[in-house]
Parts: sequence; structure tokens; C-alpha cells
Amino acid sequence: MKILVLGDNTSFHTHRWLISYRAAGFEVRAGGIEEGKTLCEKFPSKGNGKSKYVLSMPEIKKTVNEFQPDAIHAHMATNYGLMAFLSGKPYVVSLWGPDIMETPFKSPIKRSIVSKVLRNALLIHTDSHVVRWLLQKSFKIPPEKILVFPFGVSRTFLDSNVAKPESVTYLVTHRKLERLYGHETILRAVKLLKDKGVEFKLFVASFGSESDNLRDLARRLGILDRVVFTGELSEDRLAGLLGQSHIFISAAESDTTPNSLLEAMALDVFPIISDLPVYREWIIENMNGFYFKPNDSNDLAYKIEKAMQNREAIGNAVKLNRLIVENLADWDKNFATFAKKLLQVLENKS
Repeated sequence: MKILVLGDNTSFHTHRWLISYRAAGFEVRAGGIEEGKTLCEKFPSKGNGKSKYVLSMPEIKKTVNEFQPDAIHAHMATNYGLMAFLSGKPYVVSLWGPDIMETPFKSPIKRSIVSKVLRNALLIHTDSHVVRWLLQKSFKIPPEKILVFPFGVSRTFLDSNVAKPESVTYLVTHRKLERLYGHETILRAVKLLKDKGVEFKLFVASFGSESDNLRDLARRLGILDRVVFTGELSEDRLAGLLGQSHIFISAAESDTTPNSLLEAMALDVFPIISDLPVYREWIIENMNGFYFKPNDSNDLAYKIEKAMQNREAIGNAVKLNRLIVENLADWDKNFATFAKKLLQVLENKS
């Protein structure tokens, strides 16, 4: 069975689908048209901005005709999902968040495009039950076409065992360094903590287009002595850093289920996250995590300090989080279920 994975070729998620398909015995190619450091193939492209996905279709069709996949697995409905639709091949779609929670509601044209991509997909994968509800109620997608499971946590995180230091509190965020993920709010919050004399170290363990801007902001806020920008980390190094950390922070303004949250939960890192409805599937306030008001650095600083002062409660919370991840977010188990369903759908279609 041949599968062509179309997705952001700089993303670890695309790379992990490639590895898992290959390990399951599929013949697979994976890549996209993004510029920069690639983890998967860099397919030829034309144009710039959002239009490049349409302008690059002739190049993608050459890849499709050369590889002759049985199906395309497209990641994000609004770009690679559209490409898969235009290719004329059978396809499945994995939704990444903004492509279903934001883009369809920006204009009737964008909603029409997303609807067409979704209606013609053989399967739709989402990591959120909120999105499943949205797909059924707003886009009229039959429930049997929808699979819900998080991108999940690999054995690297589940098997890691690193001691946490007792002398200092390590804060960590490893969301991609893009505006959507609110890192400016995090930096302003830790500035408030530093001014109060709170002892901590923040690790910003990721990369992205906002990297230089965020470093400059940290310099202007006078917190470079408290903040470490690690850049991109390997999975092993990231697991090691999370294993040492006490508090995970996500300040996203819009989201589905973030893999970074699940990775933190797997390694006993207490989550403090922006108050978004989708997170209610994983975190109950004051039981296994804290919420703060989106874009509110004062509220975030308060919640961080509250967590630091309640180590015993945090200890109980992270044990619960570990159990949740082991039972619901094991990537290997979830991928096996998905692959079985995909094979069934393709066999029925043929």
C-alpha cells in the first residue's frame, strides 16, 4: 500500500507520520513545499504566501504521477488538504487546529473551500472531541468519517526517567515560536515574577519565525538571565528537558489538543495553559492543571506563583496526568488503530 503524506516538511509531526507508516509496512513518501530546514522531502514549489499551494499544484501532480500512491494523507485542510482534493486521488485529512477552528469562519469563500475538502475526504482525523462536534454540526460530516485521537506521545517520553531539581523551579514552553502561541505573554509574565524576586528559570524550547523578535523582547524586558532559548531540540533532548522541568506553560490564542501538553503531562510537568474550551478534554482547573486568561500576563504570573507555592498539590496532579496520557495518548497504539481503519476504507473503496 502506497501513501503520500503531504504536510509541513519542517514539522516533527509530519516526520513522525512518515516513520510510523514506514514501520507499519506501508510504502511511503512524505514532504511539503515549505522553505527552511526540512525533516521530510522538499517538493518543488512556485509562488509565495498562501497562493503557493495552488500555484504549486503542477509540481505536486508530478510527484503524485511519479509515485502513484493509493491514497494521500494531507495535513491541514486549508493547504495540503486542498492540494489533495485537487490531485484527484483518494485522500484522508488530519486537522491541525487553525484550519478548522479559525480559517472557515474568516470568509464564505474559505468556508466553502474547507467544506469541499472535508466532504470529499475518505477519513478526517482530529485530536479533539470539540472539533468532532463542530464537523458534525457545522459541516454536516457523517460521524463514521471522523476519527478522534491525539497525535500522542511516543515511547521516548513515556519511558524517560529524569530527576527534577529541588533547588530551583524550571518553567518550560515548547510551542512553536509563532504569534498564535502567545510567547510574548509568557515573557511579560516572567518579567513580573522576576521583579517580585521569584526564583525560576524559563526554557523556551522551540523555533519559529518569531524567534528573533522574542529574543529581542526578552533583552528589552531585562530577563535574559532567567530565560534560555534552546532552539530546536531532538526528541531525546526535549524529553530530557521536560523531565527536569516543573511547570509547562502554553499561551496559545487558539488551539486543538497540543502535543506539547501531552508530552509535558507524560513527564510530570504541571500544566498552566490559556483558558480555551478544547483543553477541557484534558485539564480540570485546580485538579490537574491551572488556566489563565488568554493574553493576560498578570493572571499567568499569578498562576505560576500559585503553582510554585503548592508543590504537594502539584505532585498529586502530575500523577493523574501521567495516567491520562498512558491510557489515551500513546502514539503507537493510536496510529495502529488509524492504520487499520485506513486500510479498511481503502479496501472498501476498491
